[in-house]
Amino acid sequence: VSTQSTGTKYAMYKLITLTLLFVLLVSPAFGTLGVDVSSPVFVNTWTCLKNNGYSFAVIRIYKSTGEVDSNGVHTVFNAWDGGMTHVDVYMFPCPRCSKSAATQVTEAVNYLRQYNAKYGMLWLDIEGPQYWTSSVADNRNFFLGLVNQAKSLGVSLGVYSSASQWGPIFGNWAGAPDLPLWYAHYDGVENFNDFVGFGGWSRPNIKQFRGDASVCSADVDLNWYP
Repeated sequence: VSTQSTGTKYAMYKLITLTLLFVLLVSPAFGTLGVDVSSPVFVNTWTCLKNNGYSFAVIRIYKSTGEVDSNGVHTVFNAWDGGMTHVDVYMFPCPRCSKSAATQVTEAVNYLRQYNAKYGMLWLDIEGPQYWTSSVADNRNFFLGLVNQAKSLGVSLGVYSSASQWGPIFGNWAGAPDLPLWYAHYDGVENFNDFVGFGGWSRPNIKQFRGDASVCSADVDLNWYP
């Protein structure tokens, strides 16, 4: 009887251990899921996203045409009202526009302050070499203008980019490795195991792991952080 009891306990222990190992292997590394959007999203959709496991949002508030996104602030409020735990914003700068980098950042920040919109980080969306000039030097100066103005305004700042976008725009350059990095790699995997350093960054903060997804009837990109 004693031998059978010990064997049964061992079998149960082994089963529990294997079950926990399986859960750890298939679960999304205990991370946090979120979405970024560049179009209006209403409260009911944010609530649906929350109910589907997404808890943070990153919302466009400045467009590549060199103007604020008139839908951005309203979507920020909607995200909070829909139950998002964290709400960040991003700006897509316009290096080819007549407005300086400092002016564009100021417009973006003042737009948010005008409506007393609460947000965490302002992310600089650095992608699309076609939106930038053919001069690496000019591009670097413009980028530094964005960063310096944001810092002077007391904004919590980060950079969204990837190795494939950063290099053609700036070359082999560490422009602001002190800033948090949100990188894109559409491998559908919720971890940083794929990350290869660029731009002076050796580790990222957020990963955009899937683009152009449809969740709760909204067009979103999917993001993860540990």
